Amino acid sequence: MEADPSFGRPWKIAGRFDTFEGADKKRKQLSSNKNLQVKVKRQIKGFVVKTRSTSTDEPKRLSRKKQRKEKMNDS
Repeated sequence: MEADPSFGRPWKIAGRFDTFEGADKKRKQLSSNKNLQVKVKRQIKGFVVKTRSTSTDEPKRLSRKKQRKEKMNDS
């Protein structure tokens, strides 16, 4: 079983609202983008809409052994 690649990725706040209806309207507007995850969270004062990208464009880091190997091969 593979881990979810978006696990641990940070969420960005897209807006704060006093009512759920306003937050839900913003969520529906943003959810039309297929490369974006959107959620509404309830807070002590109102609601917040959060988003994060679903694309995994980050390059994987090489282990130290592989970095050394590449460095030696470049020389």
